[in-house]
This record gives sequence, structure tokens and C-alpha cells, in this order.
Amino acid sequence: MSKIMVVDDEVLLRSMLKDALEEAGHTVVLAENGQAALARAKSESPDCILLDIMMPGLDGYETCAALKANPQLAATPVILISATTDLRVIDRAEQVGATTVLPKPVPIEQLEQALILALNPPKL
Repeated sequence: MSKIMVVDDEVLLRSMLKDALEEAGHTVVLAENGQAALARAKSESPDCILLDIMMPGLDGYETCAALKANPQLAATPVILISATTDLRVIDRAEQVGATTVLPKPVPIEQLEQALILALNPPKL
């Protein structure tokens, strides 16, 4: 399957997502914040990044924008996760280059579908 990076400051959520993704056959790389995500993404080259928006230090928007500004990582799909479903979240996510936004907690079926779409974008 794919190598997925999970970035969240909540240990329990990171662990739950890691377990679910590994059970689905993915390799999982973890990062606890935006700074760690930037460093790990460069060294690990994940196929997709699942990124929490609300984190101390670099938030998910800032981290996503930094990932997209790096030529090595710009094409890597980034799925933001958010506890809020406010339309402004979706607008901002699009502005920073995120592939999509999922609700938090993330339903595993919805996550798998989002990963399929992010890793296999439709051809136009």
C-alpha cells in the first residue's frame, strides 16, 4: 500500500489513526507537530500526509503551505483534519493547497475513501 504521515499533537488520535491505517495495509510515519512534520516529510517522502489543523506552533495551514512550497514535497497530497466544519476551514485549506478536509474524529471509511482519491486523482 502507501506510506502515510499522520501529524497531530494528540497522542491518542495519532495512535488510533496509525493502528487503523496499518490494519488497512499502509506504512505509517508519525509527527507530533508542524515542525516535526516538515523534517520527517523531507526524510521519509510519504505518499500522503494527514495533517491536523489545530496544533501549537505551526498550525496545519502553515505546515501545509510550507510543504507545498518545497519542490520535493509540493506534489504530495495533504488531507487536513479539523474539529470544525466551518466553510472558512475549507476555503483556507484550498488556499494553502490541501487536497481535502475531513472531520475530526475521522471516520475510517471516509479516511480510506479520501486516501484513494488523493493517491489516485481522476484523470481529466
